[in-house]
Amino acid sequence: MIARTVHGLEWVCAAEVSSLIGAEDRVELSRREVTFEFGALGPGLLGLRTADDVHLKVGAVQGVGSTKEVPPAVGHAAAALDWESAVEQLRAVRQIPDAVRFDVVASLEGQRSYNRYAVEAAIGSSLAAVLRGVFLERAPSGAMTGDPDLTVRVFVRGDQAVLAVRLGPRPLHRRAYKTDTGPGTLHPPAAAALAMISAPETGTLLDPFCGDGTIAIEAAVIRPKLRVVASDFDPQRVENTRRNAGRAGVDIKVSCADAGALSTPHGAVDAVLTNPPWNLAVDWSGQLSANGQRFWDMLPSLLVGPGILCTVTDVGLDVPERLARGGWAMGLQQQLRLAGRLVHLLLASPPGAATAQKPPAEMERWRQRALRAGVVTEHGF
Repeated sequence: MIARTVHGLEWVCAAEVSSLIGAEDRVELSRREVTFEFGALGPGLLGLRTADDVHLKVGAVQGVGSTKEVPPAVGHAAAALDWESAVEQLRAVRQIPDAVRFDVVASLEGQRSYNRYAVEAAIGSSLAAVLRGVFLERAPSGAMTGDPDLTVRVFVRGDQAVLAVRLGPRPLHRRAYKTDTGPGTLHPPAAAALAMISAPETGTLLDPFCGDGTIAIEAAVIRPKLRVVASDFDPQRVENTRRNAGRAGVDIKVSCADAGALSTPHGAVDAVLTNPPWNLAVDWSGQLSANGQRFWDMLPSLLVGPGILCTVTDVGLDVPERLARGGWAMGLQQQLRLAGRLVHLLLASPPGAATAQKPPAEMERWRQRALRAGVVTEHGF
């Protein structure tokens, strides 16, 4: 199996996969990927929350060069792989019609004299007869006619092309609940990672910049005993959160509030998980419009007990330095790449805390493996 994930979160995804399959020795991680062996496919794999997507590997084609003659040769070799067995295995997860409509999505690394569309067209044309189906070819604009029943994924790296089929009908990061969205909305697997890294099992969690509710909803799904409170200055985004939470089937206390004047309106909280404005798609607003630093200064007064802060912020905001100047103890500082931006994933404890909050032990073991494998560095990639 191949799980694709956000660069910088490979270790979190590996920990989730390891917990799901009950074994660490069948899991490996690399840049943006977690590969693992699974005895028998089942719908449970579609519940992975920190994976962007998950695929069943069909096989690999070797000797993939960089010249324009490569795509037809790869298409011919791909047709010789055991696609019939792969499709039968997928039927243990979901329904797939006999007359299948399929598309091909290719990812290419390195300089090549052909593009992804040439690879997709060559493989799709070759597989149409093998799959006894209709190939839905994507135009250079990205447009495609019709919805596929099956997606073939191709990963071209070095001199090898790995071919796989998507396990679900759509990428895992496209949550069914998330249909009401606005600018700057957070990638759901990243929100799930925040919750897995830091959300307590019980107590109260607050997201004062909830936007469309992604963090609050993921936290409520992952920690069902947790009381989740969400607020935002924008009433439309608050309504988005309510609607999305309703579709997700989770109970979240949602309100319209100024994050610059919270003063623990819902009582002291045990953890703050949030994606504050990056001053890109969304700006600071309300009492924070003139000075976003006010939020970081007031945060300690919101937290009870040891307290936990977990956040993602654009690197240009220098939030790690801001927190350090305020006396916060940093338990984790990891760079991610989200929406084409370099961001900080931070886990911190407020001033006066006896120790810095760390990721759970099983996740920390995977983070150390990622460090040793060179997938991430102590703070970046």
